[in-house]
Amino acid sequence: MRWWGVSLLILGIVLLGGAGLLVVLGAPVAAPATAALHFPWALLSAESRTMVECVECHEPDTFHTCETCHDDHGSAELAAVPFDDLILLAGDFPEPGYVAVNEILPYRDQPNTHIALLDLLAERGAGDFQTVTLASRDEGFVTLDRAHLTAGALLMPHTDGVRFAAEDLHVSTWLKGVWRVVVVGPETPLTIDGRQTSIGRLLLGPTRSVTVEETTVMLKSETDGQIRSALTAARIEGAPVEVLTGGSAFEALTVRDARGEERTLSAPEVQGALLAQLSGRVTLVLPDRGRSEWIADVVSIEVRR
Repeated sequence: MRWWGVSLLILGIVLLGGAGLLVVLGAPVAAPATAALHFPWALLSAESRTMVECVECHEPDTFHTCETCHDDHGSAELAAVPFDDLILLAGDFPEPGYVAVNEILPYRDQPNTHIALLDLLAERGAGDFQTVTLASRDEGFVTLDRAHLTAGALLMPHTDGVRFAAEDLHVSTWLKGVWRVVVVGPETPLTIDGRQTSIGRLLLGPTRSVTVEETTVMLKSETDGQIRSALTAARIEGAPVEVLTGGSAFEALTVRDARGEERTLSAPEVQGALLAQLSGRVTLVLPDRGRSEWIADVVSIEVRR
């Protein structure tokens, strides 16, 4: 009996030592024990209680895991993902404007749903670009040179629209909630005070936002007869004229559009004006005037000092 006891003790030591080694090495079979080395016991206990409660309705072999909803770098694969959200393609795209997420990422029910950023730009006619800037809903943005982008730079569905991730780039460049893509192309079709540029370059800054078309609207309620009002307006972002002219004083601007028509505006007339991209057209926005007086399809601005 004494030998049996010694044998059992040795066997127990071997088993415990092997289990400890598996935990240290991170073997999959030891995952539950390994988790105890990384997470507080209170958290593990709470999660375990949740799992026990969930299996009252769900079979353990079909239990909900991360892969049920996500794959590539947190890509979301749920029907409830807001694929009707819009992304703004701005700058030097041949056809700038809003596109639906579902148009970019149509296969949300398939695993590993994504599109390479390079493929998206090529499909939209902007494959020959110099830089691309992605902006997120939380005001973050990243600008990438063409030389630093590979096929591994991906756009994928996320719970707030689109996520950008790339294994070849530092994780700080990854973004969630991408809502705008600004491309700078090789061509410079705009001439501003003798300098060649493009709207893509101008949209990268410095820019400013102005409020336009402020108006008060009123409605009389059919229920209580009360008249209620609200202020409506629009916000437009673009390159300020004073920046485009180098910040120096000038007498007037001569603006020429794509049809070759010219219009001369005095310095007071363009105070606070912006050069923006509206509905895909380069437009000189005059905040104090109605849209009918704004100049669309601008190709050059000459400064008279």
